[in-house]
Amino acid sequence: MKKMLFAVTFAAVSGYAYAQTPVQEPAQTPAAAEIKVEKIVTAAAVVGREPVNETSAFDKSVGRVYTWTKIVTTEAPARIKHIYYADDKKVTEIELDIKAKTYRVWSNKSVWPGNWKVEVTDEAGAVLSTITFTVAKTTAAETPKTEVPTQGK
Repeated sequence: MKKMLFAVTFAAVSGYAYAQTPVQEPAQTPAAAEIKVEKIVTAAAVVGREPVNETSAFDKSVGRVYTWTKIVTTEAPARIKHIYYADDKKVTEIELDIKAKTYRVWSNKSVWPGNWKVEVTDEAGAVLSTITFTVAKTTAAETPKTEVPTQGK
């Protein structure tokens, strides 16, 4: 009888202790950072973290084009890519670290004449923004000037 009473008491206490143990929720993975491109430009240079001579048309003497991007994100650090295309062919990918929730980053690429595109993507590969620019086959000095004849009075 003592063994039976002990078994019933032990089972009751064990059940009570089990019922008091909190259920552990599965670990939640942090939500992916929401990344937005606030501004994107192409320029001949970046000085003091700001683009210089912003344009989308370069002559062949430029040699190098800078893609400057202002990023706003919900979580930092994060990472983006600048993916360069020349005449619809992928040329290079440049990874850029975003170290603050509002951050300016830029990349640069040696360029040649043609139609160019730069895609800004997040780590998952989603395209956040795109910018296009052209590099002419001539320099400004080589471009022929067309004179408009003036009519006499």
